Amino acid sequence: MTDGDMERISSLKQQGKSAAAIAEVLCLPLNTVKSYLRRHPGTEDAHTCPQCGKAVTQNKGRKEKRFCSDRCRMGWWNAHQSEMNKKAYYTLVCQQCGKEFVSYGNQGRKFCSRECYGKHRRKPAEAVFGG
Repeated sequence: MTDGDMERISSLKQQGKSAAAIAEVLCLPLNTVKSYLRRHPGTEDAHTCPQCGKAVTQNKGRKEKRFCSDRCRMGWWNAHQSEMNKKAYYTLVCQQCGKEFVSYGNQGRKFCSRECYGKHRRKPAEAVFGG
């Protein structure tokens, strides 16, 4: 590993890249990168916020932070919608009108809209009492 590789490892780690990502970018073995980061602990904890570039302080024993604040986190995700992994789309059938609709994140929905929900709640008296 050259001095240039060492500088690039430090630089990429400060940008918040993982050891695996650094190894792939620099075409170095993963264990080499991990060893370097272990031996140079100052580089491992130095993270910068991808939204504003400020340093991100890490809390010992907690999950690693990527952003310096909630404001930066929400701003970054709003600007990078294409990077979200949206898998929870469900195609369902409305119990009131029979129309197919798509629900995100809720597999248990029964109605396509509040209007159909209201109509279902206000069924005619004959239908309820069989008259």
